[in-house]
Amino acid sequence: MIDFSGYIDKVTYYARILGKETNCTVGNVEGLSYKLYRSVEQVRGIVVAYHGGGVNSQAGYGIFAQKLCMMAPLAVCLVDIRGHGQSDGARGTVDSPERIWSDVDIMLQEMKRLFPLARLYLFGHSSGAGMLLNYFTRHCPQHKVDGLFMLACELGPFANFKRLHDGSPPFAEINQWPFIINALSRGLFCGQTLAVKLHFSEEVLASMNGFVERYSVNMANALTPRYPDKQLAVLPLPAHFLIAEKDELFSPTEMEEFATRYGSPSLKVSVLPECSHLDCVFAVAPYLYKNLTQDWSNLRETE
Repeated sequence: MIDFSGYIDKVTYYARILGKETNCTVGNVEGLSYKLYRSVEQVRGIVVAYHGGGVNSQAGYGIFAQKLCMMAPLAVCLVDIRGHGQSDGARGTVDSPERIWSDVDIMLQEMKRLFPLARLYLFGHSSGAGMLLNYFTRHCPQHKVDGLFMLACELGPFANFKRLHDGSPPFAEINQWPFIINALSRGLFCGQTLAVKLHFSEEVLASMNGFVERYSVNMANALTPRYPDKQLAVLPLPAHFLIAEKDELFSPTEMEEFATRYGSPSLKVSVLPECSHLDCVFAVAPYLYKNLTQDWSNLRETE
């Protein structure tokens, strides 16, 4: 079972330590809500970050953004996926999976407008990482991206991992028939059917606002890789596959073996020690800092 209680405690702790958010603004472009954090230094890179399944950008991701902006001359843009948080759209559904991927193009265009000289990076946690894997391999991206970070990536049922169970219900409960009908009809039927139930704890629902508890077939297909092995193999950019050492949903060993076996030559696989599926969000900033500054150093050497 995902440690929701421990995550809430850590959100409260870090929020108290970091204090009031500063140097951040909110925005909206074509119905997509985002919150933009900036370093006090001139911005050299932008990290556009996507949240996990059912939650939104306000579920502790601001702590990740604040920590990263304190470390490096960065802007971090936290996006609410359409149908989540403050973004437009019916909760938990979308007219087609492609709409979610096209929304990434919209956000990248907005960041290029705001920071025309900065390098662009994408970051996704859990289902947000799965969505970005789909974005690069099932969609034709409209903008050059300089790097991808996938944290505790939800590769979905087609990776055939053994799910870790402790006797409690699985986080995601799936009604398979709408997915089968949707696939056989090539997307014509059941796309809007709410076929996934997400089991958040009552404590989480009481303490954090706006979570989505049901997903349609279209939304689930937007976020879930269909052929994760083949998709990892053809990633067209430098990418990082980051595994939480104590992930409660999947075996970290299986995740590492899978990504190492199938990943493209440009995929770097790493394990983040002593963190779980959720609180890895608080541990990942130093990893990004190290790799982003190395990217900038390599860029200077080639100029």
